[in-house]
Amino acid sequence: MPRIDKAAYQRRLDRIGELLSDIVDHAGTVSRYRCPYRNRVDQCTAAFSCRNQQPPEEAGAPARCGHDGTFDYRSAWEADASAYAKAKARIGRTRSAAAERRSSGGSQKERG
Repeated sequence: MPRIDKAAYQRRLDRIGELLSDIVDHAGTVSRYRCPYRNRVDQCTAAFSCRNQQPPEEAGAPARCGHDGTFDYRSAWEADASAYAKAKARIGRTRSAAAERRSSGGSQKERG
């Protein structure tokens, strides 16, 4: 079995982390105005009744989401505002550390 190149492995982990942090950032932005039960074709996927549900265009199809994007859904699942701030700070530190490792050509363990 070939040996694992630790620097290449770390670069891949950094790249995955960067991609995932971008996804998290985008999800945080979208969660301020988009219903979490609305799919990409504006259908409601909620397994419960919602005041924003509209009748489907075709019989037997899922209800349509009629949410107009005017309110913030984050409070529905954020119980601790400080936890959100801590997570954002951690993502920022991780992103900065990954950028630092990429610019210096190796991982912190290799330099340290």
